[in-house]
Amino acid sequence: MSAIVVMDIGKTNAKLCVVNAESGKLVSSITTENRTLESGPYPHLDTGTTWKWYLAQLQHLNSECSIDYIVVTAHGATAALLDDNGLVLPVMDYEFSGLDDYRAEYDELCDPFERTYSPRLPLGLNVGRQLYWQRKRLPSQFQSARYLLPYTQYWSWLLTGKPVSEVTTIGSHTDLWNPVEKTWSDFARREGFAEMFPTMMTADQILGPPSSEVMEATGIGDSCQVLVGIHDSNASLIPWLRSREKPFTVMSTGTWVIIFAIGTSLQGLPPERDTTANVNIHSEPVACARFMGGREFAAIAGDNSVVASMEDVLRLIDEKIIAMPAFAEAGGPYPGWVGEIRSVRELTERERYALASLYCALVSDESLHWCRSAGDIIVEGAFAKNKLLLSCLAVYRDQQSILASTDSTGTTMGAAMLVTRNVSAPQLQPASRVDDLAREQLLAYRRYWHGEIEVQQPGLSRVGLL
Repeated sequence: MSAIVVMDIGKTNAKLCVVNAESGKLVSSITTENRTLESGPYPHLDTGTTWKWYLAQLQHLNSECSIDYIVVTAHGATAALLDDNGLVLPVMDYEFSGLDDYRAEYDELCDPFERTYSPRLPLGLNVGRQLYWQRKRLPSQFQSARYLLPYTQYWSWLLTGKPVSEVTTIGSHTDLWNPVEKTWSDFARREGFAEMFPTMMTADQILGPPSSEVMEATGIGDSCQVLVGIHDSNASLIPWLRSREKPFTVMSTGTWVIIFAIGTSLQGLPPERDTTANVNIHSEPVACARFMGGREFAAIAGDNSVVASMEDVLRLIDEKIIAMPAFAEAGGPYPGWVGEIRSVRELTERERYALASLYCALVSDESLHWCRSAGDIIVEGAFAKNKLLLSCLAVYRDQQSILASTDSTGTTMGAAMLVTRNVSAPQLQPASRVDDLAREQLLAYRRYWHGEIEVQQPGLSRVGLL
């Protein structure tokens, strides 16, 4: 078998996936949990342990099949500072909460939203903020860096020893890129960050074979080719860019829910609602909105949730049990809010699942509204399996079709499409429709939920428009 190996590095988990290059089918997938280390100058990603795991898995896999290509796809909001020997500083966890020392002066220096479409985000979700803090607090280590790499290309560098840059990660709310003019932001140039990034290449270009060290550690031969690699949410977008006409919307769901409104305007995006413009594989800006949906769902549903039914949802509605945003510290249309479940009684595990599904449908509806979503809405990833959530969302977006991808490996297969045209776009399943009575109850509940938001912060909700 001719194998395409996809190294899929998410915030929560890292995966090694194998795709058959001839059939375009997923053959296998293995996962390990990513860790954050609290030691050192700041919380940082345990890249060393993850790299050892990947080398061990590649060695095992090489004994079973011919590895012809390796493609890396990884989460955004992360960068690596290197000299010729490796990291000069650990790779910062973007959830580091200690970056406020220079927040005011940083915000003053950045380009306006209309130039970069990077909203002012909390924690380290703007890569530029991480870099600015590192240079201020750790100047000698920072100045020793020769290269500044997007996180995806850090892993490609580990594989090949070749430092390159790529636009889908750089263009993901970093404050460093002007997506309309397709160039570095004024801030990135003025602060000297732009010149630290190595040569820009496209995600599907070949870097070459693995380094001699990697070949020795894994047994992989020099006929294997490593690609530049791509930002994970943008990998999920590739099958649909190749198979659908604009406008349409893709919801890539995992730890984060990233909404891509393909074919809509960037004009009027409200940065305070966590909207942005990501950059797709063709270097085109795409209107987006985000919230930490996977984490919020887990916070509400709990560890032992049981799949619920529409009857469970309707019981919550009848009792006016609601979840008020937000259940993650970072991201989303309600920044700075602290989540709260309003109920006069203890909820069962089924009811917590139902409430989490209903809440995430409501917040998805908000984010879809603020990024001007148009056309069919394709849901891929974790939420595509949640039929209850999809049915609620179909009521709230009744002018659009909600279509669930039947393939839960959208990121992996999108990355594999950088190598082969044999991978087809996943089949889509329409969301189940509810009866008229349930529909009216869900719509009334949405008005009630927005009304409660309006009470808490007047002028923030869309209650008058619903």
